[in-house]
Amino acid sequence: MTKPVIVADAGPLIALAKCGQLALLPQVFGHIHLPQAVLREAAGDSALPGALAVSSFVQEFAQVHPNRDDELFRDARMVLDEGEAQALSLARTLQCAVLLDDRRGRLVATELGISLFGVLGTLLQAKRIGIIDAVKPVLDALLLHDYRLSGKLVAAVLHEAGE
Repeated sequence: MTKPVIVADAGPLIALAKCGQLALLPQVFGHIHLPQAVLREAAGDSALPGALAVSSFVQEFAQVHPNRDDELFRDARMVLDEGEAQALSLARTLQCAVLLDDRRGRLVATELGISLFGVLGTLLQAKRIGIIDAVKPVLDALLLHDYRLSGKLVAAVLHEAGE
């Protein structure tokens, strides 16, 4: 199976860093790209939780790209934050998927025809391919670190994971 190539947004990177699970990403995805704006958002302030882990992770496993100023970025920026808009623009340019959990960002990605992955889908895939034994402990850690997940979504993911 070929591993998908992704452009990562800051939210999933920060969430996985806070619960010590960034190492899942290079095991699930073939290549990880991110725009400079996403790196700045996720690791620009080393005092923020997870920032140092994201910075180390990116140095080892991701390719950082200069920020873009194309039409897609400018249009997306009207409704999304800079990092999300940059991530979508880069994903379109690289013709790959985006790792994004923000609801509005996911809607825009869908409208643009950009394939999506989220943290929960990444966890399910990690379980399917044997990287983790269970999704629930990671979900619990995400919730402990204030990652916003609806109870309905958590229940659906646990059901799909057979937990």
